Amino acid sequence: MFNDTFQSLSFEFSKNLSFQPCYRDFQCARLQLPLDYWNGTNPNETVSLAILKIPARVPVSDTRYGGPILINPGGPGESGTAWARKAGLMLQTLVDSAEDPAVCAQLDSKAKYYDIIGFDPRGVGETTPSASCSLDELSENYWLQDDYYEGSNTTLRRLWAINQDVGSACSHSSKAGDDIKKYLTAASVARDMLEIVEKHAEWKANETLRISNETDAAHVPYVNGTAKLQYWGISYGTFLGSTFASMYPSRVGRLILDGVVDAEDYLQTLWIDNLNDTEKAMAHFYTTCATAGPEKCGLAATNATAADVEKRVAAIVDSVYHEPLVVSIGDGFRSKYITDREVRDVLFMMLYQPLDRFSRVADSMAALLRRDGHRDGTLFARVSNSFKPVFWKSAVEQQEAATVYRAIRCSDGDSVTKMSFNDFEAYADELMALSPFGGAFVAEMSLGCPAMTYRPLYRFRGPMGGNTSRPILWIGNTADPISPLKNAFKMASLFEGSVALTQNSTGHGSYTALSFCTLGHIRAYLHKGVLPPPDTVCQPDELPFGVVLPLSSAEMSELLPLHEIEHKERKEARKNLRQAQRKLSGSRLSDPED
Repeated sequence: MFNDTFQSLSFEFSKNLSFQPCYRDFQCARLQLPLDYWNGTNPNETVSLAILKIPARVPVSDTRYGGPILINPGGPGESGTAWARKAGLMLQTLVDSAEDPAVCAQLDSKAKYYDIIGFDPRGVGETTPSASCSLDELSENYWLQDDYYEGSNTTLRRLWAINQDVGSACSHSSKAGDDIKKYLTAASVARDMLEIVEKHAEWKANETLRISNETDAAHVPYVNGTAKLQYWGISYGTFLGSTFASMYPSRVGRLILDGVVDAEDYLQTLWIDNLNDTEKAMAHFYTTCATAGPEKCGLAATNATAADVEKRVAAIVDSVYHEPLVVSIGDGFRSKYITDREVRDVLFMMLYQPLDRFSRVADSMAALLRRDGHRDGTLFARVSNSFKPVFWKSAVEQQEAATVYRAIRCSDGDSVTKMSFNDFEAYADELMALSPFGGAFVAEMSLGCPAMTYRPLYRFRGPMGGNTSRPILWIGNTADPISPLKNAFKMASLFEGSVALTQNSTGHGSYTALSFCTLGHIRAYLHKGVLPPPDTVCQPDELPFGVVLPLSSAEMSELLPLHEIEHKERKEARKNLRQAQRKLSGSRLSDPED
């Protein structure tokens, strides 16, 4: 028997982990935790943390059991349980040892097999209470407006006024002392993560006793305060990891922080250096399209150069600026307006997932070119919708998604409520100068913070860094559109003994490009605690537009020592992981970091 939805599970709110079957092969639990760890307010109020686990392929009593790896897909505001459901099995395949645990002997085996645990941070997803704002009908209607910032002063003023009104209403609804929005900061989530680690260690000790049928007298209970966190955090998830490591350095086990956020800059709320590599990523699109040629890239003509492709893209953006298209794509969706801002957004979101998105966007944009006086925007509208379906949600759903994002981001950082419109316009201009494709997107997503007047009761202000019990592995891509490579090196320098691994690819996070070199270092770190040498650079094994590069013999022998078939299996798992991440990242338009 299994439950089809998380909501259908009949949970008893428990201060200890009690897993039950869910979603066929997974296990779910709700962990009851204090609303306020820090100030003594509302001592009887709690949060109910939603947790989903992909169990390890061996029992917890097996010597090959590697323990739980907590995961966070970013955001802020992304669901960890949804990420675990869609990508957890693929992640498990990537981190587990290659050998089948059913056919290898337990004794003398160096294999490791892990649980994968996704959790919804407080205020997010299935965790309760959820973060929400009580908006009046007028404010809710603002979320229905197709009004995008494209660089003009007029549009920005209108959006500023809308956000000031919505922010004021949302802040007014937060006057109650037990409002969850006052308890959403990374500090509280890091403390929740510590509780998950503690409670899971207790659960493991009890489960081992049950499996082994030991007597209570022979049972060695878990010693509180000794378990360490194993964690893979992506994008905003790296900020959670940085916060945890800074607050609880002695509880760090193996931390993989991938697509790194500059935590010090993030704490200032309105950061600007996250777009430093965006245009580098766009240049990679132009180059790989031109190299692939017209057979694989719809924007490339015969013998086209990267500059030629760039000019065609600019021409398309200019054409829809002067003559926007109105497209009805059916399937119950309303008509879609294809404007220059819409095209810029799609190009920017494309950079997050190059292997999956470059060819789709190129072909859809080629259809926007004038041919005999006709432009076909149907394919582009469908691609755009698959990237950003939040545009098709109800006003209430849009408001809820934006509330969670803003409540977390604006609470984690310094207050910017004294910022004037002129100050914000100068900030937006600076973003647009850095990247015409990402600047407007990031500026619009930052508009909510100057209007959020409520403040958290506790947040971690730093300092970031420290001497952790085990070193941290940081990973950055050479052309990440929203988390520049320098972030990984800066953050690694703050934590003694940590190393930044460079992956020479475009995309947001290492998982967006197939690199067996990177995967080998991740497994060596998890299994043996071995970090890559400083300044290690891993090359991708696959490029956009279907270009597959050969796997070196050294990478093959290090990563997959058993059989050639394992290489094929892991490559397929990597492909499935990218597809799962694409579904997740396409499920919302709220985070310029995720």
